[in-house]
Amino acid sequence: MIDLATSLGRLGAWGHLDTLAAPDLHAYAQRIAELGYGALWVPETVGREPFALLGAISTDVGSMWLGTSIASIWARDPMAARMGAQTLHELTGGRFVLGLGVSHPHLAQKLRGHTYDRPLTRMREYLEAYRRMPYMGPRLPGEASPTEPSILLAALRERMLGLSATAADGAFPYLVTPERIAWMRGILDAATTGTTDTADGIAADGAGDVDVVRPEGRPLLAVTLAVVLGDATAARAAARAYLVPYLRAPNYQASWEAQGFAAADWEQPGSDRLIDAMIAWGTETDIRTRIDELHAAGADHVAIIPLQPDGTTQHLATLEALAPAR
Repeated sequence: MIDLATSLGRLGAWGHLDTLAAPDLHAYAQRIAELGYGALWVPETVGREPFALLGAISTDVGSMWLGTSIASIWARDPMAARMGAQTLHELTGGRFVLGLGVSHPHLAQKLRGHTYDRPLTRMREYLEAYRRMPYMGPRLPGEASPTEPSILLAALRERMLGLSATAADGAFPYLVTPERIAWMRGILDAATTGTTDTADGIAADGAGDVDVVRPEGRPLLAVTLAVVLGDATAARAAARAYLVPYLRAPNYQASWEAQGFAAADWEQPGSDRLIDAMIAWGTETDIRTRIDELHAAGADHVAIIPLQPDGTTQHLATLEALAPAR
């Protein structure tokens, strides 16, 4: 059985990659692999399609892992998701991680035309359907028996964390403090022993246990961390440009409230208190300290989001400065 935490390593890189012209994608991915990052993660919003994007760079990254962070369950049915995941599993030599999430009401309903309700139930049903779907495409060469890509869930609340531990390989939260990571680590670990309870004050959707279908072992806890090398003024400007769409998302607002923030903190353009808690900025040493705090709190893998001054997410100089290979 793969030790996913060891395979991914302590540091990864995350980015939309939408500001890069097609020919530049390959050089960017190659450089991230050369720098020693364990994984490259891409999201799904309204830019490039993540499965096609990762397929395009799958031959550029050597032994580095590739993953979605996060693919929306509303973007493709379980059959399409399984076909895409298995294809990338093959193309990467078994180094693909499928990150799945329930997205947000405005993206699922207004943009895609779905009915956004009971997100925990929808995710549970999606995972169950995903695993029932047939796949007759090529498998990895030399496999004695077919293997499956690992699955991580975007999780902020207790019940989704529990589902991440019992029906997937772990969780991939976003915009959380080290203190919240420590709480999440406890929820994930307790879920594997059946000792969880609802303790964060957020109403949970769904009820009842789910069948344990994930491999044995400790659930993985990965987390993203947006970073800016620079002083407070420049860093906060970049961070605010990046956080604009997240400040108005109810899911994140509820998560921030559970972390001790208030409505005044996420009112545009975001308070300094919230910005500084969500974005790591300062010197290379300052940012490495923040990364270490997340690991000490229980994160297995930290995916760095290197912010450019305009808030876009492909600042290679930042990845160069923080590279594991250094």
